Amino acid sequence: MSWTKWLLMTIVMTSGVYAWHQHRHSVVTDSSGDDHHGFVAIAPSADAPTDRVVILAPRNCPSAQAKRADVMAEQLDQLGIPTTRLDHYSVHNLPLSEPLMSRTNSVLGGRIPIVIINGMAKTDPKVSEVAAEYRRSR
Repeated sequence: MSWTKWLLMTIVMTSGVYAWHQHRHSVVTDSSGDDHHGFVAIAPSADAPTDRVVILAPRNCPSAQAKRADVMAEQLDQLGIPTTRLDHYSVHNLPLSEPLMSRTNSVLGGRIPIVIINGMAKTDPKVSEVAAEYRRSR
């Protein structure tokens, strides 16, 4: 194969990967279901309570992400905001739209801690953002 064919194949493959990432990013950042604190609607969980802030992060873990989740939970408790720590997230067995499932997968695959409040989620938010979203959702 000549070098021009290799170059053409590389360009086509790179363009395909770029197009896929752009599409995935547009699905995740789709404004439907977003609020002004950056939380996005995700698929409902079978385990997440709706009356409190759910913090998804590993429990009893020495990682920096788990420590951030511990600190966040303590700060929210000091603000009088009830929290629950979970280390898993399971989705109800419901027919869900492709954009919602893509957004859910993207959020759950994001940086820890992941915070969920009444079906709205954000990866690695600040405590002030969580508090504002919790108050908005009340």
